[in-house]
Formats: sequence, structure tokens, C-alpha cells
Amino acid sequence: MPINGMRAGVSSRGYGEFGAIADPFQPTGGNEVKTVGTYKYHIFTTSGTFAVTTNPNNKAVSIMVVGAGAGGGASQGGGGGAGAIEGASYWQSQTLSAGSYNVTIGNGGTGAQNNTTKGSNGGNSSFAGSSTITALGGGGGGSEGTGLRAGETGGSGGGSSITLTGGSNSGNNTNIGGNGISTGVRGCGGGGGATAQGANGSSTTGGGNGGEGLALTTIDSNLTSGNFTSFSGMTKISSGGGGGGYSGGGFGTGGTGAGSGTSDTSTAGNGVSYGSAGGGGGYSGGLGKGGNGKSGLVIVRYSVV
Repeated sequence: MPINGMRAGVSSRGYGEFGAIADPFQPTGGNEVKTVGTYKYHIFTTSGTFAVTTNPNNKAVSIMVVGAGAGGGASQGGGGGAGAIEGASYWQSQTLSAGSYNVTIGNGGTGAQNNTTKGSNGGNSSFAGSSTITALGGGGGGSEGTGLRAGETGGSGGGSSITLTGGSNSGNNTNIGGNGISTGVRGCGGGGGATAQGANGSSTTGGGNGGEGLALTTIDSNLTSGNFTSFSGMTKISSGGGGGGYSGGGFGTGGTGAGSGTSDTSTAGNGVSYGSAGGGGGYSGGLGKGGNGKSGLVIVRYSVV
């Protein structure tokens, strides 16, 4: 006879006399969906929807949101700042009832093409669940043009061009951008990264290095390129871009996965890992161009046991 309203032989965990019954919690959405170990992951690299049909057992999900990296400045330009990584200890737990939840992935900032603009900020990423989690994009790198030299405020701050200060930071896992200097080889500041601030420019060596990002395996040991094609070639996210330098000077190296600065007339390096920034352009007269930042990221994971 029924026990506590359940059919005999069937437990509240979904296992019956004929073996396992499928977990009723089967959400959809994401660019890559995969089970690794005891967790299932929905990885969003473009905007979309996380849809829950039913959640009768009130299963919780963990959500991580990463803002996009910023673009670097031009013509003695500062490196772009990295996007913030939001969630308590990288993840935020939510219990989602049936419904569709919007996921927004911020676009990477554009590197300045001449000294009349700064590098643009990275776009914000968000997950609109039972409450909305938003991760700010990084702050753009300053450019050499008048009134454009300071690094921009963002998740992590952008590096400054000559004479001014790097941008301030806001949000979790963020740091300030480096300062620029107008003497000697006129080094520009590196952009802030998830684990370190952008280095200041130097009068003797040139552009400052970008702040280092956060290792994917620190966030979750399953987040490797071997497990997910989304992370091909990546080991860290949210690194700051390197600062540019004046003619004859050196340039700053970006944090892992971010673009490095340049000290000649070419375009600085682009960010290639999520949330990471572009480097700053170098030289004078608007010749060196800033690199572009990389887009943001959202991951939803939950236990399958």
C-alpha cells in the first residue's frame, strides 16, 4: 500500500524497484552542456536563455558570471582592464523554479585606433535568476590624446597613458590599472587583472605588465580544455592587457590570455581568454593601435547525484 503518499518501492530521491528514474530537473540552454564527474555544466559564451521546466525537489544551481575584457588605448596607450568574476568564492547559489532566465554575455571592448579615443570598456555580463548577478566589464585603457590619458573605471581598471593614473576597480576579483609616466621612454600602465593590479609604466623599461588572471582550475578543477572545447587553449580568465611604450621603449606583457602592448606602429595584442583585455598601442602621433578585449562568460553548474 502507499507509504506517505508515495507508490511502494519508489523513494523521494527518484529511485524505484525497477532502477533509477530520470532526474526531473533537466534544464536547457548554453553553448556547451556536459557532465563531468558529479556536476553538469551549462557554459554560455553568447547570450541566451537558461530554461527550467520543473524543479520539484528544489535543486540548487551554482552560477558564475564574468564581465568582458576592455580594449587598450592608442598612441602611448594603457592596457585594458579585465572583467569582474562574480559569485561568492566565484559561485552564487540559487534555487530556480520553472521558467526562462535570461543570460547576457558582454562583448569585448574595442581597442582605440588613434589618439582621439580611449579603449572602450568591456560589456557587462549577467544572469537574471531569482536575483540578478552582474559582472562589470573591464575599464578601457587611456590614450595619449589630451584629456584621454587616464585609465577607465570598470571591473578591473584600465591602465593609464602618460602622466595620469590607472582606472579604479569595482566588483569581485578585480584590481586597479597601472599608472603611466611621461619621462624617459614614457611607459604606460597595464590593465588590472583578477589576481593582481596592472603594473605602472617605467621611464627606463616602458609599458607596465597587465595584472594576472585567475586559473580556471582554481574556480573548479573540472574546468579544463580537456573537458570543455569552450576552454581550448585557455588556462586563466580575466587577465589585464599590457601597457604600450614610446618609440624606443619596451612594452608590457599582458596577463595570461590577455593582449600585450606594443612599442611600434602596429596593433597591440587582443585578449583571447574570457574576460581578458587587449594591450595598449605604442609610439606617438596616433600610430600605435590598441588591442581588443575578449567577451564575457556565464557558467551554471549543478550536482547530478
